[in-house]
Amino acid sequence: MQEFAVEPQTECTVGVIYTNSGLLFFKNRDLQREFLVNRRTVYRSTPEIYALEGANLKTLESAGVSIGINKHRICVANTHVDSTEDVTYDVLCETVLNKVKSKSDVPKIVKEFMDLNTVQGGRILISSLGWTYLVEVYKKDFIVKEIDSDIAITNRFDYLSHEPEKSKVSENSSNNRLEVANQMIKDITTIGELKSMLRSHFPEKGELSICNHRQDGGGTESSHIIQIQGEYIGWSSLFGPPCENDYNTVQLFFQ
Repeated sequence: MQEFAVEPQTECTVGVIYTNSGLLFFKNRDLQREFLVNRRTVYRSTPEIYALEGANLKTLESAGVSIGINKHRICVANTHVDSTEDVTYDVLCETVLNKVKSKSDVPKIVKEFMDLNTVQGGRILISSLGWTYLVEVYKKDFIVKEIDSDIAITNRFDYLSHEPEKSKVSENSSNNRLEVANQMIKDITTIGELKSMLRSHFPEKGELSICNHRQDGGGTESSHIIQIQGEYIGWSSLFGPPCENDYNTVQLFFQ
């Protein structure tokens, strides 16, 4: 039994895995109890994008995009680092989906957005076939880092110097989920294996595991996998903890 005093925090596990014929892009969305009590789950589906609506975790109001893909096969998802009174990074994710058409667009679009906005602390993965960028944002500071391998991210900055105050359980959760995910993705080649990772309870079922079960009633509220394989684009999702629910898959942008 874990003995941590739990404070309201928001944790997510996000990543990308490249396979022989495409990619797997994923997010376990972990939210605090306050948000889950009045949860609104909204998908945005247009000929241009398919996305899960995000939320401003300071105000608990809907905003931007939490995870999504556009018709140009650009995937985007985020993790939370620090709540402030500023614009949520979910709005930057929405901007990416609406404006990015190719790899070369990413640094320019991010810079244009950051020039105009002061932003809450967050981390964003932007991926497509053959490339990935990791974006970290806080206030007016940001970095755009190209990543040349499979990667998982959680809720701590690697490149920005800002270190928000977090509870011990939050720090331990981020560290454990990051270590477990980055170890497991080395051996993942199929969507079935990825689903097993997103259901992981290592080292035990609770706040520290990728399938996150918080003592205060928060935790993993949904899980999402975007699969690109040849001409196929699929979105697999479930609501509630992945260990207790099955994924449902829809095909996107088919002719």
